Amino acid sequence: MTQLLVFVKSLELNQCSQFTSCETCAGIVDSGISCRWCLESKECVPSKYLCHPWKTVIHDINCPLSNIPTTYSDTFLRTEVAAYIHAANRVSEYSPVGAPMSCLMKLKARVDVLNELDVPTKLEGRTIGVLIGVNHDLQHIFIGFRSTNDPVQFVSQFYVFMMGWMEDFPLGGKMVAIYSRMYKEILEFGFDDCLEKAVMKYPTYALVVTGHSLGGAMSTVFALHVAMKYPQKLTSLYSVSAPRSGDETFVKLLRQHVSEEFRVVRDGDFVPDSPFRISQTIETAHHNSFEIFYGSHMAVDNYVICNQPETEYCLKGSWWKKPVAHMYLFDQNFFNYHLGYCE
Repeated sequence: MTQLLVFVKSLELNQCSQFTSCETCAGIVDSGISCRWCLESKECVPSKYLCHPWKTVIHDINCPLSNIPTTYSDTFLRTEVAAYIHAANRVSEYSPVGAPMSCLMKLKARVDVLNELDVPTKLEGRTIGVLIGVNHDLQHIFIGFRSTNDPVQFVSQFYVFMMGWMEDFPLGGKMVAIYSRMYKEILEFGFDDCLEKAVMKYPTYALVVTGHSLGGAMSTVFALHVAMKYPQKLTSLYSVSAPRSGDETFVKLLRQHVSEEFRVVRDGDFVPDSPFRISQTIETAHHNSFEIFYGSHMAVDNYVICNQPETEYCLKGSWWKKPVAHMYLFDQNFFNYHLGYCE
């Protein structure tokens, strides 16, 4: 009996050892054997017991990337992107007229608001705000998505997370159901027509897509949409504190079409760790690269660009979670509830 077990284990090892890179190994199921890449030994193994959990890659989209971007700007995130998010958070029935522009006026650049879309959503019976504007000095059109601003909307997302509810996504792969439905509702509200007018008016401008929390998830979804719609344009994604949104196929499409992907997180934030990953093998949503991991105080330039979308050496290894890490970033308050003018 012992000899038989040794033979079976030897067979498993041989089946996985034929794969010599993380990309060819991770996620491969060969004759019922699930292979995984060990970062430590740089070999393909058939069992989680043959490699430290922190140094094991099960999904090929989580393999280390060598092309670490050099275009990420901490200053751009703290100034322009932060202002775009604050402005988008005020595209709401709760905010006074002109509130988004009050945030953008703090920038030194010449900025105009083109469209404010407060889109009704059916699943939870609330709305999602979308802001389209233009920065003439930096020559880009920015698209901002509002974060959660209602308790029902917050709870609805976590109900969907706990159910593991995924739906087919029109652009490919599967998507967390609430985000897939919001995507369709935003399009039905006239998003494409608004963006087309902006692109026609400013044909040489690039595209920047951003948002915080729920807005971060929707910015990830729409970054793929606008990148596929305007393949000739540079599309940059700056999602902040975003939950996981799409499956492996969706993440691969992002890599293929979106020019720059920056997923900004703060140490201790609990939202990016949702929908919860109770298993590495059950089909679920995944994060995209590149994770920009900031320490708890988010001091200037206090960040690491992680070479994996999810790694224990970045946010995934942050065990102590605290709500304040989700709401306060760069010494700014991103808590969104009945916001007035930017002060």
